[in-house]
Amino acid sequence: MKWSYYFKHWLTTVFLGSLILVYSMNSSSSFFTVSIEIYLFALLLSGFFSMPTFTVLAFVFNYLDEYEIDVKTVKTLLISITLLGVPLTQWIGLNDISLEITISYSLAAIISGMLFKLKRKDNHE
Repeated sequence: MKWSYYFKHWLTTVFLGSLILVYSMNSSSSFFTVSIEIYLFALLLSGFFSMPTFTVLAFVFNYLDEYEIDVKTVKTLLISITLLGVPLTQWIGLNDISLEITISYSLAAIISGMLFKLKRKDNHE
């Protein structure tokens, strides 16, 4: 499988999840009045807190790459691991689970996981 899917999924989840979170926290104001500094701060924190989940995901991705498993099954498994990792990372790192954060990043993970195509490597050996 091509690693481009993994990195696209990770970056899109972090960027889109931060955007959804900042908007949901400031839902009373207009979408364009949200401060860029708040978004950048959320982006920095989400990048940091996403590392454990996406490290596990990288190992699973590498392991599944060795087997001839259906691409849809692999995508479903990778998205599911990401969905499980969002509240688990909050619980381990912060000892608390925020519903807003969980919904924001889970929604972003589902969207980004389904948005990109997962392709197998071309084996010309």
